[in-house]
Amino acid sequence: MSRFGPLLVGAVLLLTSCSLASPGSPKSGSPNPERTNAVSAQPTDAQISKLIRSLPQGKSRDDLAIHFRAIDEAASHSEPITIDYTTGPTADQSKVAKVIAKFSEKLKVFQLLGLASLNQDWVIASEKDYEWWVDYRSAQDPTFPVGMWNEKSNELGHCRLGPDVLCGAGNEVRGKNYQVNVVGTRFSDRGLEYISRHEATHFYQAVFGYGGRCWMAEGQATFFETYLESSSRSRSEILTRLRESPAGLAQLSESKLLRLISRDEVCQGDSNIAYDLGLLGFEYLYSNFSFLDVHKLQVLSSKKSWGKAVIEVLELDAKGLNRELASYIFTELHQD
Repeated sequence: MSRFGPLLVGAVLLLTSCSLASPGSPKSGSPNPERTNAVSAQPTDAQISKLIRSLPQGKSRDDLAIHFRAIDEAASHSEPITIDYTTGPTADQSKVAKVIAKFSEKLKVFQLLGLASLNQDWVIASEKDYEWWVDYRSAQDPTFPVGMWNEKSNELGHCRLGPDVLCGAGNEVRGKNYQVNVVGTRFSDRGLEYISRHEATHFYQAVFGYGGRCWMAEGQATFFETYLESSSRSRSEILTRLRESPAGLAQLSESKLLRLISRDEVCQGDSNIAYDLGLLGFEYLYSNFSFLDVHKLQVLSSKKSWGKAVIEVLELDAKGLNRELASYIFTELHQD
Protein backbone atom coordinates (compact mmCIF):
# COMPACT_ATOMS: atom_id res chain seq x y z
CA MET A 1 0.00 0.00 0.00
CA SER A 2 2.91 2.31 0.53
CA ARG A 3 5.48 3.95 -1.71
CA PHE A 4 8.59 5.60 -0.41
CA GLY A 5 11.30 7.52 -2.21
CA PRO A 6 14.97 8.07 -1.45
CA LEU A 7 15.14 11.79 -0.80
CA LEU A 8 16.21 13.31 2.50
CA VAL A 9 13.66 15.62 4.05
CA GLY A 10 15.05 17.68 6.91
CA ALA A 11 12.93 18.81 9.83
CA VAL A 12 13.41 20.29 13.26
CA LEU A 13 11.51 18.13 15.72
CA LEU A 14 11.07 19.12 19.36
CA LEU A 15 9.50 16.07 20.91
CA THR A 16 7.67 15.43 24.13
CA SER A 17 8.08 12.12 25.93
CA CYS A 18 6.32 8.99 24.76
CA SER A 19 5.46 6.11 27.07
CA LEU A 20 7.81 3.23 26.37
CA ALA A 21 7.68 -0.41 27.35
CA SER A 22 9.75 -3.49 26.83
CA PRO A 23 10.10 -4.78 23.23
CA GLY A 24 7.06 -6.69 22.03
CA SER A 25 4.65 -5.11 24.48
CA PRO A 26 1.90 -2.68 23.44
CA LYS A 27 2.23 0.95 24.34
CA SER A 28 0.51 4.24 23.71
CA GLY A 29 1.80 7.64 22.80
CA SER A 30 0.08 11.00 22.47
CA PRO A 31 2.99 13.37 21.83
CA ASN A 32 2.43 17.01 21.13
CA PRO A 33 5.48 18.18 19.17
CA GLU A 34 6.13 21.90 19.03
CA ARG A 35 5.68 23.38 15.58
CA THR A 36 8.70 25.28 14.32
CA ASN A 37 6.64 27.74 12.27
CA ALA A 38 4.44 30.51 13.60
CA VAL A 39 0.78 29.58 13.93
CA SER A 40 -2.32 31.70 13.97
CA ALA A 41 -4.84 31.86 16.78
CA GLN A 42 -6.78 28.71 17.51
CA PRO A 43 -9.83 28.60 15.21
CA THR A 44 -13.32 28.26 16.62
CA ASP A 45 -15.51 25.27 15.92
CA ALA A 46 -17.59 27.45 13.60
CA GLN A 47 -14.52 28.51 11.64
CA ILE A 48 -13.35 24.90 11.27
CA SER A 49 -16.82 23.82 10.18
CA LYS A 50 -16.88 26.53 7.53
CA LEU A 51 -13.37 25.65 6.35
CA ILE A 52 -13.98 21.94 5.82
CA ARG A 53 -17.24 22.73 4.00
CA SER A 54 -15.70 25.33 1.70
CA LEU A 55 -13.97 25.14 -1.68
CA PRO A 56 -10.66 26.66 -2.79
CA GLN A 57 -10.89 30.30 -3.86
CA GLY A 58 -10.12 29.34 -7.45
CA LYS A 59 -9.48 26.36 -9.70
CA SER A 60 -5.70 26.57 -9.95
CA ARG A 61 -3.39 24.11 -8.24
CA ASP A 62 -1.97 27.02 -6.24
CA ASP A 63 -5.47 27.77 -4.95
CA LEU A 64 -5.86 24.11 -4.04
CA ALA A 65 -2.57 24.07 -2.15
CA ILE A 66 -3.40 27.27 -0.26
CA HIS A 67 -6.78 25.86 0.73
CA PHE A 68 -5.37 22.63 2.14
CA ARG A 69 -2.52 24.37 3.89
CA ALA A 70 -5.17 26.46 5.65
CA ILE A 71 -7.03 23.29 6.65
CA ASP A 72 -3.81 21.72 7.89
CA GLU A 73 -2.94 24.85 9.84
CA ALA A 74 -6.37 24.85 11.50
CA ALA A 75 -5.88 21.20 12.42
CA SER A 76 -2.49 21.89 14.02
CA HIS A 77 -4.23 23.29 17.11
CA SER A 78 -5.98 19.99 17.86
CA GLU A 79 -4.92 17.82 20.76
CA PRO A 80 -3.28 14.68 19.36
CA ILE A 81 -5.05 11.37 19.57
CA THR A 82 -3.50 8.44 21.40
CA ILE A 83 -1.55 6.03 19.22
CA ASP A 84 -1.06 2.42 20.27
CA TYR A 85 1.83 0.42 18.87
CA THR A 86 4.19 -2.47 19.60
CA THR A 87 7.94 -2.25 19.10
CA GLY A 88 10.38 -4.91 17.96
CA PRO A 89 13.27 -5.96 20.20
CA THR A 90 15.96 -3.96 18.40
CA ALA A 91 13.90 -0.85 17.58
CA ASP A 92 15.58 2.32 18.84
CA GLN A 93 13.04 3.84 21.24
CA SER A 94 14.20 7.43 20.68
CA LYS A 95 13.78 7.01 16.92
CA VAL A 96 10.40 5.36 17.42
CA ALA A 97 9.31 8.31 19.56
CA LYS A 98 10.31 10.68 16.76
CA VAL A 99 8.26 8.74 14.23
CA ILE A 100 5.22 8.51 16.52
CA ALA A 101 5.34 12.24 17.17
CA LYS A 102 5.39 12.99 13.45
CA PHE A 103 2.53 10.61 12.71
CA SER A 104 0.57 12.24 15.51
CA GLU A 105 1.07 15.62 13.86
CA LYS A 106 0.02 14.42 10.40
CA LEU A 107 -3.13 12.71 11.68
CA LYS A 108 -4.54 15.96 13.03
CA VAL A 109 -5.98 17.05 9.67
CA PHE A 110 -8.25 14.01 9.76
CA GLN A 111 -9.36 14.78 13.30
CA LEU A 112 -11.30 17.65 11.70
CA LEU A 113 -13.36 14.94 9.99
CA GLY A 114 -14.04 13.07 13.21
CA LEU A 115 -11.01 10.82 13.57
CA ALA A 116 -10.79 10.05 17.29
CA SER A 117 -8.86 6.77 17.39
CA LEU A 118 -7.06 4.39 15.07
CA ASN A 119 -8.20 0.98 13.88
CA GLN A 120 -5.08 -1.04 13.34
CA ASP A 121 -2.51 -3.31 14.90
CA TRP A 122 0.72 -1.36 14.46
CA VAL A 123 4.20 -2.80 14.82
CA ILE A 124 7.31 -0.65 14.63
CA ALA A 125 10.47 -2.70 14.16
CA SER A 126 14.04 -2.21 13.03
CA GLU A 127 15.57 -3.75 9.93
CA LYS A 128 17.01 -6.45 12.21
CA ASP A 129 13.67 -7.66 13.55
CA TYR A 130 12.49 -9.87 10.66
CA GLU A 131 12.41 -13.17 12.54
CA TRP A 132 10.76 -11.61 15.58
CA TRP A 133 8.14 -9.96 13.36
CA VAL A 134 7.33 -13.22 11.53
CA ASP A 135 6.88 -15.05 14.83
CA TYR A 136 4.81 -12.21 16.30
CA ARG A 137 2.42 -11.90 13.36
CA SER A 138 2.14 -15.65 12.86
CA ALA A 139 1.20 -16.08 16.51
CA GLN A 140 -1.54 -13.49 16.05
CA ASP A 141 -2.89 -15.11 12.90
CA PRO A 142 -1.36 -18.18 11.19
CA THR A 143 -2.75 -16.94 7.86
CA PHE A 144 -0.94 -13.60 8.07
CA PRO A 145 0.94 -12.94 4.77
CA VAL A 146 4.44 -12.63 6.19
CA GLY A 147 5.78 -12.55 2.63
CA MET A 148 5.11 -8.80 2.56
CA TRP A 149 8.50 -8.56 4.30
CA ASN A 150 10.87 -10.38 1.95
CA GLU A 151 14.04 -11.27 3.80
CA LYS A 152 15.87 -12.48 0.68
CA SER A 153 15.35 -9.31 -1.33
CA ASN A 154 15.47 -7.17 1.83
CA GLU A 155 12.22 -5.45 0.89
CA LEU A 156 9.07 -4.46 2.73
CA GLY A 157 6.22 -3.72 0.36
CA HIS A 158 7.68 -1.33 -2.21
CA CYS A 159 10.65 -0.35 -0.06
CA ARG A 160 14.24 -1.56 0.10
CA LEU A 161 15.22 -1.87 3.75
CA GLY A 162 18.36 -0.54 5.36
CA PRO A 163 19.59 0.97 8.62
CA ASP A 164 18.90 4.54 7.49
CA VAL A 165 15.35 4.21 6.13
CA LEU A 166 11.77 4.55 7.29
CA CYS A 167 9.55 2.07 5.46
CA GLY A 168 6.01 0.89 5.89
CA ALA A 169 3.29 -1.38 4.56
CA GLY A 170 -0.21 -2.22 5.61
CA ASN A 171 -2.83 -4.81 4.81
CA GLU A 172 -6.10 -6.28 5.96
CA VAL A 173 -6.43 -9.87 7.07
CA ARG A 174 -9.88 -11.25 7.80
CA GLY A 175 -11.28 -7.81 8.53
CA LYS A 176 -8.43 -6.63 10.76
CA ASN A 177 -6.04 -3.84 9.77
CA TYR A 178 -2.33 -4.41 10.25
CA GLN A 179 0.54 -1.97 9.80
CA VAL A 180 4.29 -2.42 10.04
CA ASN A 181 6.91 0.29 9.92
CA VAL A 182 10.63 -0.36 9.87
CA VAL A 183 12.60 2.41 11.52
CA GLY A 184 16.24 1.78 10.71
CA THR A 185 18.79 1.61 13.49
CA ARG A 186 20.58 4.60 11.95
CA PHE A 187 17.46 6.46 10.79
CA SER A 188 17.50 10.23 11.20
CA ASP A 189 14.97 12.25 9.17
CA ARG A 190 15.14 10.57 5.79
CA GLY A 191 11.69 10.98 4.24
CA LEU A 192 10.00 11.37 7.61
CA GLU A 193 7.71 14.24 6.62
CA TYR A 194 6.25 12.83 3.42
CA ILE A 195 6.21 9.19 4.52
CA SER A 196 4.31 9.98 7.71
CA ARG A 197 1.91 12.21 5.74
CA HIS A 198 1.26 9.44 3.21
CA GLU A 199 0.88 6.68 5.80
CA ALA A 200 -1.25 8.80 8.15
CA THR A 201 -3.76 9.05 5.30
CA HIS A 202 -3.95 5.26 5.19
CA PHE A 203 -4.49 5.19 8.97
CA TYR A 204 -7.47 7.51 8.49
CA GLN A 205 -8.76 5.35 5.63
CA ALA A 206 -8.55 2.23 7.79
CA VAL A 207 -11.09 3.83 10.13
CA PHE A 208 -13.52 5.38 7.63
CA GLY A 209 -13.04 3.37 4.44
CA TYR A 210 -10.71 3.37 1.45
CA GLY A 211 -13.31 4.53 -1.06
CA GLY A 212 -15.16 2.92 -3.91
CA ARG A 213 -12.58 3.28 -6.68
CA CYS A 214 -9.27 1.50 -7.26
CA TRP A 215 -7.36 4.80 -7.23
CA MET A 216 -8.85 6.37 -4.11
CA ALA A 217 -6.66 4.93 -1.32
CA GLU A 218 -3.26 5.64 -2.86
CA GLY A 219 -4.48 8.69 -4.75
CA GLN A 220 -5.60 10.44 -1.58
CA ALA A 221 -2.39 9.56 0.25
CA THR A 222 -0.35 10.83 -2.71
CA PHE A 223 -2.43 14.02 -2.84
CA PHE A 224 -1.68 14.96 0.77
CA GLU A 225 1.95 13.92 0.42
CA THR A 226 2.34 16.07 -2.71
CA TYR A 227 0.35 19.14 -1.67
CA LEU A 228 1.40 19.42 1.97
CA GLU A 229 5.00 18.16 1.91
CA SER A 230 8.17 18.18 -0.12
CA SER A 231 7.46 14.75 -1.55
CA SER A 232 9.79 12.09 -2.88
CA ARG A 233 8.60 13.02 -6.37
CA SER A 234 7.26 16.23 -7.80
CA ARG A 235 3.91 16.44 -9.51
CA SER A 236 5.65 16.67 -12.88
CA GLU A 237 7.51 13.44 -12.13
CA ILE A 238 4.23 11.79 -11.16
CA LEU A 239 2.70 12.84 -14.47
CA THR A 240 5.73 11.62 -16.40
CA ARG A 241 5.46 8.21 -14.80
CA LEU A 242 1.74 8.08 -15.58
CA ARG A 243 2.34 9.04 -19.21
CA GLU A 244 4.98 6.34 -19.49
CA SER A 245 2.87 3.67 -17.78
CA PRO A 246 2.99 0.27 -19.51
CA ALA A 247 -0.82 0.32 -19.33
CA GLY A 248 -0.72 2.96 -22.09
CA LEU A 249 -3.22 5.37 -20.57
CA ALA A 250 -1.66 8.35 -22.35
CA GLN A 251 -2.40 6.72 -25.70
CA LEU A 252 -6.11 6.21 -24.99
CA SER A 253 -8.84 8.43 -26.31
CA GLU A 254 -10.90 10.29 -23.74
CA SER A 255 -13.85 7.99 -24.39
CA LYS A 256 -11.75 4.87 -23.74
CA LEU A 257 -10.30 6.42 -20.61
CA LEU A 258 -13.83 7.20 -19.45
CA ARG A 259 -14.86 3.60 -20.03
CA LEU A 260 -12.03 2.31 -17.83
CA ILE A 261 -12.76 4.84 -15.09
CA SER A 262 -16.48 4.08 -15.15
CA ARG A 263 -15.85 0.33 -14.88
CA ASP A 264 -13.19 0.88 -12.23
CA GLU A 265 -10.67 -0.94 -14.42
CA VAL A 266 -8.28 1.95 -14.92
CA CYS A 267 -5.68 0.69 -12.42
CA GLN A 268 -5.13 -2.61 -14.22
CA GLY A 269 -1.75 -3.30 -15.76
CA ASP A 270 0.38 -1.05 -13.57
CA SER A 271 0.32 -0.79 -9.78
CA ASN A 272 1.63 2.81 -9.95
CA ILE A 273 -1.57 4.01 -11.63
CA ALA A 274 -3.39 4.01 -8.29
CA TYR A 275 -0.89 6.58 -6.99
CA ASP A 276 -0.41 8.68 -10.11
CA LEU A 277 -3.86 8.81 -11.69
CA GLY A 278 -5.25 8.84 -8.15
CA LEU A 279 -3.48 12.13 -7.48
CA LEU A 280 -5.24 13.69 -10.48
CA GLY A 281 -8.54 12.22 -9.36
CA PHE A 282 -8.26 13.89 -5.98
CA GLU A 283 -7.14 17.17 -7.52
CA TYR A 284 -10.43 17.21 -9.39
CA LEU A 285 -12.50 16.13 -6.37
CA TYR A 286 -10.97 18.59 -3.91
CA SER A 287 -11.17 21.46 -6.42
CA ASN A 288 -14.89 20.93 -6.92
CA PHE A 289 -16.15 19.48 -3.64
CA SER A 290 -15.35 20.26 -0.04
CA PHE A 291 -13.01 18.32 2.22
CA LEU A 292 -16.06 17.15 4.17
CA ASP A 293 -18.06 16.11 1.11
CA VAL A 294 -15.19 14.07 -0.32
CA HIS A 295 -14.85 12.42 3.09
CA LYS A 296 -18.54 11.52 3.04
CA LEU A 297 -18.21 10.18 -0.51
CA GLN A 298 -15.26 8.07 0.53
CA VAL A 299 -17.11 6.67 3.55
CA LEU A 300 -20.32 5.86 1.70
CA SER A 301 -18.66 4.47 -1.43
CA SER A 302 -16.77 2.05 0.81
CA LYS A 303 -20.13 0.61 1.87
CA LYS A 304 -22.39 1.16 -1.12
CA SER A 305 -21.93 1.26 -4.87
CA TRP A 306 -20.07 4.20 -6.40
CA GLY A 307 -23.21 5.28 -8.23
CA LYS A 308 -25.38 5.35 -5.12
CA ALA A 309 -22.72 7.12 -3.07
CA VAL A 310 -22.26 9.86 -5.70
CA ILE A 311 -26.00 10.48 -5.85
CA GLU A 312 -26.52 10.53 -2.08
CA VAL A 313 -23.49 12.63 -1.14
CA LEU A 314 -22.89 14.91 -4.14
CA GLU A 315 -26.44 14.86 -5.53
CA LEU A 316 -24.97 14.15 -8.95
CA ASP A 317 -25.36 11.42 -11.51
CA ALA A 318 -22.32 9.12 -11.33
CA LYS A 319 -22.02 9.07 -15.12
CA GLY A 320 -21.59 12.83 -15.11
CA LEU A 321 -18.98 12.74 -12.38
CA ASN A 322 -17.07 10.00 -14.19
CA ARG A 323 -17.09 12.11 -17.36
CA GLU A 324 -15.71 15.10 -15.50
CA LEU A 325 -13.01 12.98 -13.87
CA ALA A 326 -12.03 11.46 -17.22
CA SER A 327 -11.97 14.86 -18.89
CA TYR A 328 -9.72 16.35 -16.18
CA ILE A 329 -7.34 13.40 -16.18
CA PHE A 330 -7.21 13.26 -20.00
CA THR A 331 -6.44 16.99 -20.18
CA GLU A 332 -3.66 16.76 -17.59
CA LEU A 333 -2.13 13.75 -19.33
CA HIS A 334 -1.89 15.70 -22.58
CA GLN A 335 -0.67 19.03 -21.25
CA ASP A 336 2.64 20.17 -22.77
